[in-house]
Amino acid sequence: MCVGGGSRPAPPKPDPVVEAEQEEKKEQAIAEKKEIKQEALEETVTRRKGGAGRRSLIKGSGGGMGFYNKYLS
Repeated sequence: MCVGGGSRPAPPKPDPVVEAEQEEKKEQAIAEKKEIKQEALEETVTRRKGGAGRRSLIKGSGGGMGFYNKYLS
């Protein structure tokens, strides 16, 4: 059995100033996340590029012994 049985009052409408502040905070958070992801991507790319010169084919992730030439050293 339900006692009282009335309907609930409508929730108060949010203040437009508060809504604007919340929206701005969300946009800032999204921008920060994008920046962090971009920095992580750049760091990963530089890490994968590996060494420099002739040794990069041997030690890097993109090459192997198939590219090694003993006469180049």
